Amino acid sequence: MAKVIKSLLLAGMLAALAAAGGCGWFGGGGSTVSDAFDTPAQVLASEGETLYREGNYDRSAEVFQSLKDRFPYSRFALLADLRVGDAYFKARRYEEAILAYEDFIRLHPKNEGVPYAIYQMGMVHFEQMHTPDRDPTNARKAMQTLQRLVKQYPGSEWSVRAAPRLQEAIRRQAAHDLTVGKFYFKTKRYRAASGRFTRVLTQYPDVGLYNEAMDYLRRAQEQIALLPPKEREGEDIDRRDLTTPVPGIETPDVLLGPDDRPF
Repeated sequence: MAKVIKSLLLAGMLAALAAAGGCGWFGGGGSTVSDAFDTPAQVLASEGETLYREGNYDRSAEVFQSLKDRFPYSRFALLADLRVGDAYFKARRYEEAILAYEDFIRLHPKNEGVPYAIYQMGMVHFEQMHTPDRDPTNARKAMQTLQRLVKQYPGSEWSVRAAPRLQEAIRRQAAHDLTVGKFYFKTKRYRAASGRFTRVLTQYPDVGLYNEAMDYLRRAQEQIALLPPKEREGEDIDRRDLTTPVPGIETPDVLLGPDDRPF
């Protein structure tokens, strides 16, 4: 995340550390907190930032958390609310990072740092995405989070940064459906395969898999047409085909609702 650190967000952070009033992200000169009260908070903020820059992310997170706990009304507490999430993220403590960013958004819903927090949440999931034959949960969550960012903050710098990651998350989700569809096709479960290929075509038409999915769908339909009339005119695809484990292909640990299934 070195490039992100050099972004405008970090510039705002460092401005907050360098000057008591500083940037609009972390409060202005109108703060009611006394300088005497803020001084130890500033020391902790500076220490946490130094540890972060040195790559000591676990310790940095501890220092920023301590700042939040000890000086919740300090002008530097807002910095800590966001930076603790960054430190957890770099330390690969992903669940804690998500919670930290969610706390920041909940506590400061109107703050200019919210788009960054949403972006970072998306990147937490993006960093954990797997290959198409493995559990697609993080690809789905990355896609949903980055779509939320683009929808709520279309003009944000972070929406621009999110665009290629969002496209990759969508493609990874589509590739999973295609992989499962191929398995069903190989095992002669043509109706289930058709459902997967149709899903790729209708939900993910612009990720570069359209032609392959269309070819497999055509072949699956040809096989269905060869079935005896009674089988060919059977009921629609069993919803269980979209949730049951597929040998050799990972699925989520929990089953989701009909509108939120990753497959």
